[in-house]
Amino acid sequence: AIDDSKIQRKLLGKLLEFAGISSDRTTIVGDGYDEIMGFEDYVVNFMENHVDNYVFLLVDENLDVVDESSNHMTISGSLCVENIRKRLPSQLERRMFALVRSANDSSSDISIYRTRAHGFLPKAPIKRDKISSVLAPLWAGRFPPSEFGETLSFGSRNNEMHSMVAEDVACTPY
Repeated sequence: AIDDSKIQRKLLGKLLEFAGISSDRTTIVGDGYDEIMGFEDYVVNFMENHVDNYVFLLVDENLDVVDESSNHMTISGSLCVENIRKRLPSQLERRMFALVRSANDSSSDISIYRTRAHGFLPKAPIKRDKISSVLAPLWAGRFPPSEFGETLSFGSRNNEMHSMVAEDVACTPY
C-alpha cells in the first residue's frame, strides 16, 4: 500500500488488519520522496520475486512529494498502477489486485481509476465489520471462482455481493 499521509498509512494498516491480512504480510510506504518515487520499481521487483503470490495494492491517488530542490509535485497513484501493470508480464499482472483510494470520487474520476487499476475504494471510513463485505465483491470480480477456484475467496460471497461486482470492478487488460 502507499499513501503520502502518515495518518492514512496508519489507517491502511488497520484496514488491512481488519481485512484479515497480518502485518507481517504487508508493506505500507509513502514516507517521503524516495518511497513514493521508487514505488513502481518496488512493486515490479516484488512481483518478479514472488511469482507464486497474489498481491493486493491499495494506492492513494494524490501522492504529494517534495524533491531535493524543495519543488512540490503531485504523483498520480492510478498512473503508477497503470505503469506497473504495463511493465509486468501478463502472468504476473494477473496475480495483482490494485485499488485506487481517493477522496475524489466523482463518476469521471472513478472511471479514470477503473481504466488504470482494478477498482476504486473511497477514503471514507469503513466500519471494521464492513471491510470484508466491501472488499469481497471487488476481489471476486478480479479473481472469479470460475477462473481461479474457491481457494482465492475473500470473505463470504452471496448474491448481493455478486450483483455489485459488474459495476464496482472494471479495468483495462494489459
